[in-house]
Amino acid sequence: MIDLKEGTERPQTYSSPAIIERRRRILEETRNVIAEQGIAALSMNDICQRAGVAKRTLYNAFQTRERMIASAIQEYFDEYVSRIDYATPPGTLQHNLERMISVVQRNRKIRNYIKAIMALYFSSDVDHDIWTAMHTPATEHNGIWIAALEKKRQLQPWVQADRLVDDLVRFEYATINDWAQGRIPDDEVIVRLVSSYLACVSGSLKGAARKEVETLIGDIAERGEEALPMRRKRKSSTAT
Repeated sequence: MIDLKEGTERPQTYSSPAIIERRRRILEETRNVIAEQGIAALSMNDICQRAGVAKRTLYNAFQTRERMIASAIQEYFDEYVSRIDYATPPGTLQHNLERMISVVQRNRKIRNYIKAIMALYFSSDVDHDIWTAMHTPATEHNGIWIAALEKKRQLQPWVQADRLVDDLVRFEYATINDWAQGRIPDDEVIVRLVSSYLACVSGSLKGAARKEVETLIGDIAERGEEALPMRRKRKSSTAT
């Protein structure tokens, strides 16, 4: 598919620097509007004006308002998580906790944005594309750890791995939503999220995995954040 440069008849492919830059502006302004006004107030016309693009550019790139919003949410999350400087390998509990903690630390800097997208996630009439854009990234990261445990036969026999992953994501987001709504203080949200997440998952585990989780829960109860794998220095980026 091609897009036309505003004011000319010359086509450009989506790999051209100009198209890539327009797409970046569109998604950045979409996130800005979400943070400033919420998703209900977001219109294609407003994004066109703020990003300095023609309306046909939006529709060529995203087809619908909902897909534009979904892309803005998912790509921001994916880009941020890709820049976390992990100290532990994928498929481990510590790696998954590093991801969760780093995301919460980022969330505290963009509270209005997180409040808006969490309200949308739990809305009864949320568009499927938008909900999937929020649910899938966290599912993938939790799923890597749970899949590793299933391979080692460290899940209880009654546990369905896919369902457990879905439940963990819903629990994680419910806690983040409570924080965004002001029900959990900033200085408590990391310990609250991790300790309750571990307590939730522990009943589904057995063997070494369960022992690791129970040991960490006890350590958190004694030492608080000092027991957690806090975020290391991140790679440089110009992301919003």
